Amino acid sequence: MNGPELVYDEFVLGELRKVYGSSLNEFLESLGRPNSRLYVRVNTLRLKEVRFEEGLKEDEDFEEAYYAEVKGPNRLEMLETKVVVDKRTAESAMLGANVYKPGIKRIEGKGSKVSVLSDSGHHVANGFLKRDDWTVQVTESIYVSPKISELDVIKSGLAISQGKASMYVARIVDPKPGERIVDMNAFPGGKLTHIYQLEPKVNLVGFDHSQKKIEKLRSKLELLKMPIRVYVADSRYLDRDLGIKDVDKVIIDPPCSALGVRPKLYDKKDKNDILNFSSYQKQFINSAWAILKRGGTLVYSTCTTTLQENEEVISDPRFEIEFSLRFHPNVHDITGFFIAKLIKR
Repeated sequence: MNGPELVYDEFVLGELRKVYGSSLNEFLESLGRPNSRLYVRVNTLRLKEVRFEEGLKEDEDFEEAYYAEVKGPNRLEMLETKVVVDKRTAESAMLGANVYKPGIKRIEGKGSKVSVLSDSGHHVANGFLKRDDWTVQVTESIYVSPKISELDVIKSGLAISQGKASMYVARIVDPKPGERIVDMNAFPGGKLTHIYQLEPKVNLVGFDHSQKKIEKLRSKLELLKMPIRVYVADSRYLDRDLGIKDVDKVIIDPPCSALGVRPKLYDKKDKNDILNFSSYQKQFINSAWAILKRGGTLVYSTCTTTLQENEEVISDPRFEIEFSLRFHPNVHDITGFFIAKLIKR
């Protein structure tokens, strides 16, 4: 497989060059490959119910983390009938995930054995098409891994799919009994549920601006058997709209350019994207300052790699930066990720 098609303007490349220097091309090339491990986080609150499935191995660092190895790349034969899918579906099928109707854009041909292509022409998988419900059972893909979403531990709420880099966030939050903790960007719930799992006696609440996302999150929490309160709200205005104050800890995982996420088949970002995200992210910082008590903790994280969306966002005189850390896909073989722990002055 060829490298990813990355359309980044000179501003974006310049921002990335500040971080990667002479290793920039190595970083960009790494975005076309998946992480060598796909992770699930086991719900240790229900550990007695868990039956570990074949292919899952225990992580070296976190007792709640298990992973499946990703193998490949493989060569695929192009078949006569083609199913064209959207970018997100293609990047999942590339790892062996099945294809479902919402991700299908069109079908070209009448056969039942099909090739799955992205809408930019990347051949990512082959499989069998069921025309009655427009699904493709993927039988071979560029990379091979277990179908994580179809594992029994996931379906039964005994585990949740979550990348390892993301698992560091709850550990850094280090929840204690009775602490008031707000997750400003709670969906899809990885960090929120991890915090509860580490300390069920915490006073935890999550927010998201989307009603649809909150409904999905509530269904997930019910499946996991975690009684966490989640609400629809714009977290940039929690103090003004809901009167929230004197919180012990806040988590911000804001929308970002996602430059660290892989595998990417293609991506397009320009100066306006980065500047708009950075401006948006700073609004969450303002809100966190308003609702935190003095000496309270803010943990900020993104799955992107620019200074503009990370170090420059948290460089705020109202906070003391206790520490920050980065993960790089070309160095650590996981999602490009940034985490910082700040203390309100």
